Amino acid sequence: MTQPVRISILEDSLQLQDLLTESLTEEGFVTKCYSLANEFERDLSNWKPSVSIVDLGLPDKDGLTTLSKIGDKNDTAILVISGRTSLSDKIASFELGADDYLAKPFEMPELIVRVRALLRRKQTTLPERQLSDTTRLPGWTVHPSQFLIVHDDGHEESLSSSEMALLNVFLKRPNHVVTRDQLREELESRVDELSFDRAIDVRISRLRSKLRDKSKDPKIIKTIYGAGYILINNE
Repeated sequence: MTQPVRISILEDSLQLQDLLTESLTEEGFVTKCYSLANEFERDLSNWKPSVSIVDLGLPDKDGLTTLSKIGDKNDTAILVISGRTSLSDKIASFELGADDYLAKPFEMPELIVRVRALLRRKQTTLPERQLSDTTRLPGWTVHPSQFLIVHDDGHEESLSSSEMALLNVFLKRPNHVVTRDQLREELESRVDELSFDRAIDVRISRLRSKLRDKSKDPKIIKTIYGAGYILINNE
C-alpha cells in the first residue's frame, strides 16, 4: 500500500496553517504544521517530508536562514510562500535551495498545482535506454533514486531534489543542447523568467561544483552562449 505523501508547513499564521492543511488533506496529503523555524528544523530529519512549504516571515528567525540549514542531506522539495515580492528575496531563496516561490496572497488551487509539480519533479526518471539505477558521467557514477553521485576515487556527493531533477534533464539528452525554454518546461517552473534564469544559473553552478567541473572551463556541463547548455558524456 502506497504511503501518503508528507508535507511540512512552516507558517506562523494559524489561519493560513488551517487553510493549507484543509486543502492539502482534501488532496490526499498528510501535513504537519510548525509556527517556529527551530521546531521545523529539529523535526525535519524525523518527519522526512516530500515537500516543505516555508514562509520567510517567522517569529524566531528569518526564513532565509532556515532555507540555508535544510541542506542537501534532507530530501525535501521546498516551496517558499511569502509576502515578500522583491526580486532580491526570490533570488536569495533560490540561491539557498528553494525549488519554487509563490507570493502571497495566492489561491489554494495554484498552491496545489505547484506542490504536485514539485512531486513530479522529484519522481523524474531516466529514459528507458538506461537499464539500471545508475548511469555514468566522466569520472562519476550517478544514482538518481538516491540523489547521489559517486566519484571514481570513492568520494560521494549528495544532490538536492532540484539538482537531481536538473541533472536528469541533461541525462535524457547527452551531447545535445538543452535550451532554457526546454529546462523551464521540463522542470515545470512557474516563476517569472528573470527569477527562473537566475535559479538555473545557480543550480548549474552547484552541479558543476559538485562534479568538480571548473566553472571557467567546464568539461561536463558546458554553456552554449545564446543557446543553452550541453552535457558532454562519452562514457
